[in-house]
Amino acid sequence: MDIASIELSVEALIGSLVALSMLFIFCRSILMEDVICISGKTRHSWKSIKIIEQACFCNVCEILLTPSAGLFCDCCGLCTHSEPTCQRQADARYHCKDKWLRNTDAVRHLWVRGNLPMNYSCTECGQEAEHDHHSSSLGPGLYGWRCAWCQRCYHDICYKKVDAKGECDFGEFRDMIYPPYSIVAARTRESVRLHIAGIKPPDIENWEPLIVIANTKSGSNTAANVLSLLRGYLHPMQVMELGSRGPLDALQWVAKTSPRPCRILVAGGDGTIGWVLNTIYMLNIKPQPSVAIMPLGTGNDLSRVLGWGAEPPSVLDPLEILRSIRRAKSVNLDRYDLQIEKLHYRLPIQMQPLKTIHVYNYFSVGVDAYITYNFHKTRESRFYLLSSRIFNKLLYFTFGTHQVMQPDCERIDKKLELHLDNKLVELPELQSLVFLNIDSWGAGCKLCELSNSNGETRIVNSISDGMMEVFGIVSSFHIAQLQCNISKPVRIGQAKQIRLRVNGTVPMQADGEPWMQAPAEIRLQARSQARVLKAEPAANQLQ
Repeated sequence: MDIASIELSVEALIGSLVALSMLFIFCRSILMEDVICISGKTRHSWKSIKIIEQACFCNVCEILLTPSAGLFCDCCGLCTHSEPTCQRQADARYHCKDKWLRNTDAVRHLWVRGNLPMNYSCTECGQEAEHDHHSSSLGPGLYGWRCAWCQRCYHDICYKKVDAKGECDFGEFRDMIYPPYSIVAARTRESVRLHIAGIKPPDIENWEPLIVIANTKSGSNTAANVLSLLRGYLHPMQVMELGSRGPLDALQWVAKTSPRPCRILVAGGDGTIGWVLNTIYMLNIKPQPSVAIMPLGTGNDLSRVLGWGAEPPSVLDPLEILRSIRRAKSVNLDRYDLQIEKLHYRLPIQMQPLKTIHVYNYFSVGVDAYITYNFHKTRESRFYLLSSRIFNKLLYFTFGTHQVMQPDCERIDKKLELHLDNKLVELPELQSLVFLNIDSWGAGCKLCELSNSNGETRIVNSISDGMMEVFGIVSSFHIAQLQCNISKPVRIGQAKQIRLRVNGTVPMQADGEPWMQAPAEIRLQARSQARVLKAEPAANQLQ
């Protein structure tokens, strides 16, 4: 056996061991019952009242809270001073939302006094807050009542007419909520904590619960605020942070809810959304949950195409967030397999399977990938202290300007050999090749739409037709012109099967995740589809 064969055998053995290790970790995580844990106690979850941006009074001493000294429970909405005296009394005196209930199929109202939402309407009389003559005559203070589950609000006088101990139907968003009695909990011998053993579907019409997953490393504090605001309207446990295990813990809820369908709200950037979609595919959850987006990243290209916007709203309104998810339409999104086989330049030439990457938005080779690669290296540095969308865009601009002055990807077309649907394509002089599934690239640049100007044959982009549109970029300055809508991309073609041979080390990116690629044979083809939610405008916006 020659040295080359030994090297290949060792590389194959190492690859097999790595694959087996990952498979073991994955299987262990699926089989372990402690992936979802719940506390047996209904403790309050205290957060700063700065999140809710309104004047609040302490439910214990009834004194006005200052933003720096006030806390609220993001599960039930109770407010208190941050000092130990009031906080301890609030914990001892007031009940929070039950996380789970046994031997029942109903939940009673959980009433919280005062600190009602701005401009609320009384459920009993229909009058708005300013028509509460009793409270207006007494001055500021704790007035009115609100159920922490169904969100119904009442004036003090109207509240006396309500059956305060009656059953709660969970209100407007009942079809999105996991009722506490639907959670089947168990205690294992090894742990005193409770574990979710299953989900018992409630008798609620069109029940399609919503799982909220937020990446708190995206969008500064916006993701944490989304979590806190939505916990008050849903079951607190169905609203969770993206942890060290990624979205796996959250998706266990979806798997345990099967065969009933679920919806998922992902608060994060394109990378976070791809992570969630990949995990859904890996777990083979049926039926597939439909994914909505709260855009917190820098580019947010998929969010733009699906109508969720380029950035989060300036004011986070949990009512509007939940209503927009309910209005949204479930559609298919192509999932492409990007298969990379490393080339070994020995005689005869041999190819070794290296990796498969799932692509949902776009794949590119060249200067745009190199700018993204430099940005990611900077962001992962221990000296990177700022985390904001504006600062990230400034970094992109800096690296893009550098490529104008000192281009590193000139004549990259000489390193590439492209086949579209098994036909060799002669490439012009380029610095980048872009393969689009969605018509949004580089933070909102619509290449298909731009290429359709000046009466050329129209290219129609679809996110579910199994076909990619291929464009060329001449330089980083060309990228700036495209983002300002004053230029057009170079049309290369459309194809369902793409093969790209790379004869040198080049920068690449898939859905904004960059790397440096050694010589390789690359194949790109749609293999399956994900389910996503496309935002629909409200009725008053259509008028």
